[in-house]
Amino acid sequence: MVASRVWGRVGKALRYGVGAVAAAASFSALIGNVAATNGPKVASKGTYEKGKLEVPLYRGAAQPLELAVIPTPNNCEGHVDLKLEWDEEENWVKVKLKGDKVLERYPDIDRTPGVNFEPNPWFPEPEDITDGRYQLWIVTNGRMLTFWYDPSSLDLIGSELDFEDGPPAGAIPVPFPTLKLFGSPFFQPKANGDLNFEWTFAYDHVVRGDLPHLTEYYLTFPPPNLCQVNPYQIHESHLRPYGSKPLPASEAPSFDEYLRGGFIFDITVEPPTYFTDRAIQTGIGSYQQTTMVGTIPNGQSLDIDAVFGNVAPPFRPWPSAGSCELYAPPFHKPNANFCQ
Repeated sequence: MVASRVWGRVGKALRYGVGAVAAAASFSALIGNVAATNGPKVASKGTYEKGKLEVPLYRGAAQPLELAVIPTPNNCEGHVDLKLEWDEEENWVKVKLKGDKVLERYPDIDRTPGVNFEPNPWFPEPEDITDGRYQLWIVTNGRMLTFWYDPSSLDLIGSELDFEDGPPAGAIPVPFPTLKLFGSPFFQPKANGDLNFEWTFAYDHVVRGDLPHLTEYYLTFPPPNLCQVNPYQIHESHLRPYGSKPLPASEAPSFDEYLRGGFIFDITVEPPTYFTDRAIQTGIGSYQQTTMVGTIPNGQSLDIDAVFGNVAPPFRPWPSAGSCELYAPPFHKPNANFCQ
């Protein structure tokens, strides 16, 4: 019980930071004021029932832990324009992506273990990709999800979604805030790198564009072991991605939940066939953007530690701005150990 109370502070601290972002996002994602001061050009109007949002996606603008961002054509100087329109009464949401010379057709991605890739049983993905394809992910704030840790080793053994009959006896529960997301159909740019992609789906029943029998999944960043987390300073903790199995279409939400939660948009590189039956995104991205803290200017990136810690500013200079190569952030405090 003592361990549960102590490590439960981790979830409370994260919930406080992410909850503050969610509250701001619900106000600013829409509808009227999503542009940061001196930020990129944004157009937004309407209500939760009917409206539109136009934002530019930039390389690395919302780069989460362990996501590698690929180099792009034209010396990485391009961006992708996203237009999102919705109408609850007519029951549709329309997405358009457009950009000139922004993506390589059928990309090949080569990563190096220990440098920009590390196998992760809770986020299974291929190390390398040959003849890849692209996918847009629409992301918003999710619910609190309980994770369970072995009482002896303190290792992560799964979330509540991994145990149909409940966790093993004595497992330590730790709640974490999450993001939830769903993917578009796969797409490719033209041979010259130009992108013109459109996708329409139902407002009242959000399902995946590639696998319509499925809907969203949950993404978050729990510590692999409780000795690697500081309950009071989450930025000093070792955190890694966790992706749940996608939920069945019978549990599909309304798009209203995404509008009210604020957005992250992420165009990822995916293998030509699914890597596992978990069918979640890879940790290889290209262009991103968020409306949760105001849109991110080109050359800046959402600061995950600042969001978790509820401190300002919520974005910082992107370390790879001005270069044009595969970039992944350093692993998040892999040597942390607070049990010594």
